Amino acid sequence: MTRKRKDKNTTVLLFRDIIKETLSPPPDLTVSEWADAYRKLSSESSAEPGQWRTDRAPYQREIMDAVNDPEVEKIVIMSSAQVGKTELILNTLGYHIDFDPAPIMIMQPTVALAQSFSKERLAPAIKHKVADAKSRDSGNTTLNKSFPGGYVALVGANAPSGLASRPIRILLADEIDRFPVSAGTEGDPLALAEKRTNNFYKRKKIFVSTPTIKGASRIEVEYELSTKERWSLACPSCSEYQPLIWEQVVFASESVACKYCGAIHNEYEWKARGIFNENL
Repeated sequence: MTRKRKDKNTTVLLFRDIIKETLSPPPDLTVSEWADAYRKLSSESSAEPGQWRTDRAPYQREIMDAVNDPEVEKIVIMSSAQVGKTELILNTLGYHIDFDPAPIMIMQPTVALAQSFSKERLAPAIKHKVADAKSRDSGNTTLNKSFPGGYVALVGANAPSGLASRPIRILLADEIDRFPVSAGTEGDPLALAEKRTNNFYKRKKIFVSTPTIKGASRIEVEYELSTKERWSLACPSCSEYQPLIWEQVVFASESVACKYCGAIHNEYEWKARGIFNENL
C-alpha cells in the first residue's frame, strides 16, 4: 500500500469518527438522571457540596423529568422559598449544555439580580463546561455564556433591550412574581420573552416563583392554568395519598393527622413514601 493510500484511509477514518461523534443521539437520560450522574454541587453555592442526589428531595424528580416530555411545553413551579427551585433551573441548564444544546435564556427580576445569579450560582455550576468570563478570547461575559451548539443569555425583566431580537428555545424564568408589570415601555417582560421561543417546535418554558399577593400573583395565574400537580404523601395507616397542609399539623406532638382516617404520624413516618399526584 502506498503512502498516499494510507493517508487517504486515515482521513476517511478520522472523518467517519467526527461524523459519528457529531451525529450520535444523546444518551437516553432524563434531567434528574443527568443530575444524579453529572451534577456536582460546589462549596460556593451549597451547604453540602458534592454529588447531586435527587433522592434527597424526591419531589423534584417529576418536575425535572417533565423537561424531557415532548408533550410538555411549559412547566410551572409555585412553591415556598428554599426548596430547590433554582437548582431545578441549573440542572435543566446543565442537561442542555451536555446533551441537548440550544439557545437558552435565564430571566431574573432585574439586571442586577441576573449579574449576581451569574456570579454566585451559575458560574460555580458550569465552570467545567463553559469558559470563564475572565478568560481571554472566551467569548463569554457575565450575562452571556457560549458553549458548543448554543448559548445562555441572562437578562433582567426590567431591561427591554435584553428581551428583544434573540431566538430562544429554552426559557428559564426565576421569581416571576417579582417581575415588573412592564419592561420599560415595551409591555409585559414575560410575554416578551415567551415570544422569543415561537420559532422552535421543541421549546420549553419553565416559570418558577414563590407566590406573593393572592389575586395579583403571576405564578398563581400560571399555576391555575396548569395541571395543578402537587407532591403527595401516603398515610402510613390507610395509604391514602394527600398533600399535607397546615390544618393537619398537630403541634403538641409535632405530627401530622391524615385527612382521611385521622391517624397521627410523625414526619419520618409520613416521608417513608411519596408520589407526585395530579389535580389534588
